[in-house]
Amino acid sequence: MSRKMKQYSTEFKTKIVLEVLQGDKTINEIASANNIIPKNIMNWKKLFLENAEVAMEPAKAVKEYKDEVAKLKVELGEYAKKVGQLTLEKEWAVGKLKSLDSSDKKELIDRDENKILSVSNQCSLIDYNRSNLYYAPIVNRSKDAIKKHIEKVFEQYNVPLCQDQF
Repeated sequence: MSRKMKQYSTEFKTKIVLEVLQGDKTINEIASANNIIPKNIMNWKKLFLENAEVAMEPAKAVKEYKDEVAKLKVELGEYAKKVGQLTLEKEWAVGKLKSLDSSDKKELIDRDENKILSVSNQCSLIDYNRSNLYYAPIVNRSKDAIKKHIEKVFEQYNVPLCQDQF
């Protein structure tokens, strides 16, 4: 059964650390009086002392944070430009790919194991029905034979028309 960690307020932590820094009582005495683990008090004291310069010179800390925020804003702007450019390029390419005929689209699909995009994603990008990838047309040999025979007869009796007749 897990125990829920108790959350202490910032004011309470500060009060305890200041009491430790006064030196009237030991850390163990303060911990037992407030029902706190001594390790917590030592961690709070360490954190308090590490950040004491912020209390003495808050403008310096604020300036550092402002500089970092400004730098991050510039980076964010650069990333936003790049994302915008890539989005436009992707939309242009997808538009061009969607205008291809079905057989050309089928050749574009990469069904290799080491592909970057899934087959489903590739098909959706170029507006191609995924089931068409797996469709194998059924050839009716008798219809093909009849069609070839008709074409053969047509070629035998086809007389080219002269331009003068029209």
